[in-house]
Amino acid sequence: MDYKDLTDEQLDEARTAILIEKERRDNLTQIPAAIQELATKYADGGGNREDLLKAVGEIERSET
Repeated sequence: MDYKDLTDEQLDEARTAILIEKERRDNLTQIPAAIQELATKYADGGGNREDLLKAVGEIERSET
């Protein structure tokens, strides 16, 4: 894509789209590690593993 040919508005839209995509990709990379860390803290604090699995299962069901 030749950005020099874009209007300022088109360039801003492209920049916004790129930032949104970058954030999506970063989330996909970072969230599993964050969940693992939280799950470990939850388990170390005496939390029930089945409750965590149920919560994830509820998220999966809400997407379908």
